[in-house]
Amino acid sequence: MQESRARVLKHQRQVEDSARRQVPELTFLISTLDAGIYSVPRYDELPGARFLIVHQLSEAHQDEAQRDIFREYVLAHFDSRFEYLAVAGRGLSKSRNIALAACPTRYAYILDDDVQLHPQAVSLVMEAFTCTEAAAISFPHVKAFPLHERDPDRPAPPVAFKAHTLMSLARVRSVDMALDLCQFHARFDEQFGLGTEQPSGEEFIVMSDARRQGARLMRANLGIVAHAGVTSGSDFYSSPAKARTKGRMFARVTGSRFSPLALAFLVRKAPIAFKRGYLATFVGNFFR
Repeated sequence: MQESRARVLKHQRQVEDSARRQVPELTFLISTLDAGIYSVPRYDELPGARFLIVHQLSEAHQDEAQRDIFREYVLAHFDSRFEYLAVAGRGLSKSRNIALAACPTRYAYILDDDVQLHPQAVSLVMEAFTCTEAAAISFPHVKAFPLHERDPDRPAPPVAFKAHTLMSLARVRSVDMALDLCQFHARFDEQFGLGTEQPSGEEFIVMSDARRQGARLMRANLGIVAHAGVTSGSDFYSSPAKARTKGRMFARVTGSRFSPLALAFLVRKAPIAFKRGYLATFVGNFFR
């Protein structure tokens, strides 16, 4: 039936805080590119959830015939829990910012197009914000959920929270981030992230910017997202661009290429790069 279909947004939108305060619910923000739309799960295990898909179209996929193919797939595959916005261009941080601006609810959780969600994800996130009154809470992602955690009727384990430090923010990935958009006003630096010349680091930068603004940032001990693949930030050594990006990320956050935080990262991660056979690539490009 028509009313059970996803809602296709014709234009980008900007939702004000005053409007979001009237909708104290959670929206999962999904970024995808081109054929990545076919990887987005239906999330049938979360019947009451809300989703917003920002679908970036590269130049080869921007003609009207291809747009129609994608649009018809979305209408046939996704139900009314989903909103869909197709935009021209690429760059993951740009996509995230479009999604944050368009999010219609006070609370948002950032997702990729290839992850699974804990069946109690919505209640766990909302309870976490009630407990902490934080501007952002990170939930560490896992490779896969144990069988007992896939049962929506099984009580969720207890969740504990700690305040983030600048060092702990470096471990946050975008699929870990739950945000109160009425308190969290930092936005992703579009010079960093997949689709740019600096293909990682955007999560650390946006969370560090929020910390600098005085936002209350917490970390939970429970992962509510399962991500089987390797996150973009985990490979920091295998090319000059990836190594440079990490050094520039710390320079962007601390104001210095040779900050104690950058040096600590270099010393800690050098053995991993050595083990993988990329020590010269990593060390030789980190400060460039």
